[in-house]
Amino acid sequence: MTSTSMKAKIVRVEFKKGKSGLIFASSPDLKGLLVSERTMEALDNTISAAITDLYAACGLKVLVTKAETEEGGATPWVAFPAELARRALEDSSTSH
Repeated sequence: MTSTSMKAKIVRVEFKKGKSGLIFASSPDLKGLLVSERTMEALDNTISAAITDLYAACGLKVLVTKAETEEGGATPWVAFPAELARRALEDSSTSH
């Protein structure tokens, strides 16, 4: 699959607090995603980097951002193909 045929993907992330004080994050949507940090702020940065790296390992360059969170359930992240974002920006700059 090339990045031009990929659509944006939702990656739900679930959290668990470990006995050592670490917070662990994993995803039922993205095999291999398992990261941990001591704070949620640091974990957000690590999650974004891990999602980017996991897609890069498959040859796909993505932009990753955290989506608006609803109460309860997994936290959604969005992995958007970088090539689609680049083309959309080019299209918007030439239409003005």
